[in-house]
Amino acid sequence: MKRLLLLGIVLLGLVLRLTSLDKFPTGFTPDEASFGYDAYSIIHTGKDQWGVFLPLQLRSFGDFKMPLYSYLAIPTIAVLGLNELAVRLPNALIGSLAVLVVFFLSKELFEDRKIAYLASLSLATSPWHIALSRGAFEANLTTFFLPLGILAFLMGMRDLRWLLISSISFGLNIFSYHTARFLTPLIILTLVFLYKDRILILFSNSKTKVFATVSVVIITLFLVVSAALFLVSGTSRNSDIAIFNPTDKWHSVSERQYQAILQGFPETFEKIFANKPLFVFRQFLSSYLSYFSPQFLTTQGAGEGTYGMIPGRGVLYLIESIFLLVGLISIIHKQSFKRKNIIFLLIWILISPLPAAFAKGQGYAANRVAFMIPAIQLLLALGGIVLYENILSKVKSATLIKILPYAYLAILVFSLVFFLEDYILHSPIVNSGAMLYGRKEAILYVSGISTNYQKIVISRTLSEPHIYLAFYNQIDPAEFQSQSHSWLIYEKENKNFVDQLGTYSLGKYTFEDINYQSRTGKGVLLVGKPEEFPDNIKSLKTVYYPNGAKDLLIVDPTLK
Repeated sequence: MKRLLLLGIVLLGLVLRLTSLDKFPTGFTPDEASFGYDAYSIIHTGKDQWGVFLPLQLRSFGDFKMPLYSYLAIPTIAVLGLNELAVRLPNALIGSLAVLVVFFLSKELFEDRKIAYLASLSLATSPWHIALSRGAFEANLTTFFLPLGILAFLMGMRDLRWLLISSISFGLNIFSYHTARFLTPLIILTLVFLYKDRILILFSNSKTKVFATVSVVIITLFLVVSAALFLVSGTSRNSDIAIFNPTDKWHSVSERQYQAILQGFPETFEKIFANKPLFVFRQFLSSYLSYFSPQFLTTQGAGEGTYGMIPGRGVLYLIESIFLLVGLISIIHKQSFKRKNIIFLLIWILISPLPAAFAKGQGYAANRVAFMIPAIQLLLALGGIVLYENILSKVKSATLIKILPYAYLAILVFSLVFFLEDYILHSPIVNSGAMLYGRKEAILYVSGISTNYQKIVISRTLSEPHIYLAFYNQIDPAEFQSQSHSWLIYEKENKNFVDQLGTYSLGKYTFEDINYQSRTGKGVLLVGKPEEFPDNIKSLKTVYYPNGAKDLLIVDPTLK
């Protein structure tokens, strides 16, 4: 019966993540297309889209993505072909397996099956985790590999064979996402510190020393390679998105200093209160605390819909937020759990928003703090069971005691149904812009009439349009690689991304600004946003958003 219950929870998670995977989330982001095309390119040439053999990081658009997702997508793309379903399927499966891993990790941490069942059920139905599992969003990979590494480490304290699995899982997690690259070493150091006594015993025993040493060597190799790659190419990207390099070029700091001067105070005095370090600290603190706020967790949720999230909807259900609060209170006051495990869980949660807090942006970046999703589910499950047991100890009614679990399930189903209604009916409209809806329709139409034109100009405002062309046309990777090499000039021009180049080409396709008034020649086809054309323009095709608004126009300038 217990196994059937766990199987049912995992199957529920699988259904919620696999159903209509190619349709929801609506749209397909450039990052998803890039991961898919890199996998496709590796299958056929052994190289990524830039011609790098078996890459340990993906240049992609100049953002140097971690490569694990593309490698995981190789089997599904090899079997199903290059399409949205094949690209998204690995993440949906990984997300479903995370439900199972969280069950066993909870059991290991708390030694209570009730907490383990609730943790796995919460993750299976989590709106936060479901949304991140349904797209090719690499941030979600850490919700499987991180808890697996932690679980295997804890089990390795009893059976050393698990340490090998732990080191491999942690190593893969480092190559899953930028946040995981920085935080995984902190998790490893925390575990080593908390369990150092047991680790020292393992190294002092000749029978166990070999396993322990091999595990250390494996994870060290992962760490060294990751650090080397970061030093070679990751520093420029991270400096660009970090709060140390604000978008306004420190204008807000100088503005405050100027305001003080207008009030008659010397500039040197105001620099005590308005300076770069203080600005960075305030930005960091505000962003860091926002990820623990009721607004993020319960009411507002993600700040953008780019990763399939629904802005205006909390990442937790209301009842889960209550459980989370109870869980936090209980681990502070309750002494029945292993203190090392509780301390570890708290550290896990507290360090998770660090990279996100140092990044620029509007905040509430739910994908950047995916690292703490399993920990949050563990803590709220603990709170739910503690609350239930407290009620049991104070209520004498047998009927009420029997009703409580069913009442919770009813609330959970109610919450899940409301989320699904939001996700299926409303998010395709609300998130269509963020998810770059319409690119597939436009590319397939243009490809169908491309033989009628000598040159096709696609606006750079479409955001990395070349990757959609490569993905949906399944361009020969060898041909793509031969042409992408010339795009490296973007680095010499101190650009951060390829589509910041003034112009670049892929065969007869050119990616640049539309500049409609200067397009007078024949044999040219234009693809761009409506605002790039005159209001009364006659288009060959108009691509619409789900709400009926115009998304893209495909225009032949000679047709008036």
